[in-house]
Amino acid sequence: MKRISKMVRRWGLIAAFLLFSGTLARGQNYSISTNAAEWLAMGTINVYGSMPVSRHISLRAGAAYNPFTFGNGENQKYFRHLEFSAGARYWPWFVNSGWYMSAYADWAKYAWGGILTHKAYEGYAWGAKLGGGYALMLDKGINLEVGTGVFLGINDYTKYSCPKCGRKEEKKEKFILAPAGLLLGISLVF
Repeated sequence: MKRISKMVRRWGLIAAFLLFSGTLARGQNYSISTNAAEWLAMGTINVYGSMPVSRHISLRAGAAYNPFTFGNGENQKYFRHLEFSAGARYWPWFVNSGWYMSAYADWAKYAWGGILTHKAYEGYAWGAKLGGGYALMLDKGINLEVGTGVFLGINDYTKYSCPKCGRKEEKKEKFILAPAGLLLGISLVF
């Protein structure tokens, strides 16, 4: 647990330094965005900041948080999590314009249950998100981004019999490859 905490702090400091120390980018090139698909995922609050470091590369860091539980008793459903990511995007044409490829380091603490099955899961996941997408300029200061990707990493979790009961079924740590559909995002960038 200390190792994970130390790693998250280290990557957070590196991301903050890179995000706020750019000398090649002007103030009007910084962007902030939110992912509409994450808001639809049971109200996940999310924000991402980005800045260009060259004509073709931008750095991006963000966080997502969901503290909500819906229903009660055996009908309880939740997708609670806290997630941090930091990485870069490569833009073949120009930063914030057209197609992009992305790579991010990602860490998440999560608990979800009652959504697809009557089981519940709680744990940590860390690894890399690889993806791509397209940014369409709607106005001078507003872009619409559509993207997808995969998550490759380690999932350290405990599985429970139901969302409320707390009966442990298993505890595992395993490598995962999450399919692209889980990371589909639509963002408005300002």
